[in-house]
Amino acid sequence: MTTTDTDHKVLVIGRSQANLNATVDLLQERGYAAQATNNFEAITDQADPRTLELVVFGGQVAPAKKDEMREEISAANHAVKFIQGLSGIPGLIVDQVAGALTGEQVIPGQAPIYEAARKTIALSLYASLDVMVTIYWITEMIPPDPKSDSLVLHDGPLPAGDHAFELPHTVSLDAAAFATVRAGTAIWSFRLT
Repeated sequence: MTTTDTDHKVLVIGRSQANLNATVDLLQERGYAAQATNNFEAITDQADPRTLELVVFGGQVAPAKKDEMREEISAANHAVKFIQGLSGIPGLIVDQVAGALTGEQVIPGQAPIYEAARKTIALSLYASLDVMVTIYWITEMIPPDPKSDSLVLHDGPLPAGDHAFELPHTVSLDAAAFATVRAGTAIWSFRLT
């Protein structure tokens, strides 16, 4: 486990130690106090629940064990937030953490929509905003350490209006693929299906 000092204390619980380590490194680079564990027992002995702001559960944590840990942590800290990680992709987890800690932000426009038939992500803006669109996908499903890749489709200002970001053919949607869209202070992470 690794920690640093910051206002946002995050605990990531999952199976893959390699992906947990990479996630903690990325979170710390962004200024979060991050811890991670793949030990699902006695969770409150591993992290002080009173200091946690957010807990992220990986997909390989059994539902009953998640419920048990959620109850244990909530008993000491009613304000802690819990989120389900979309996939064991470190960058995606970090984007989900940022979105959860930012909270629901209203943007001048509409939330992004994935249009599967056209393999595009559509975003409507009513005002000019800085936008970043990143896609993540699993390249090899090797439990417990899936391999992944990512690609930034856009990073910069966009004027008001309708925008479409096409997924390149090199991105595999066979295993699992996800996107994160940042528009101003709003952040959305979602599965591409």
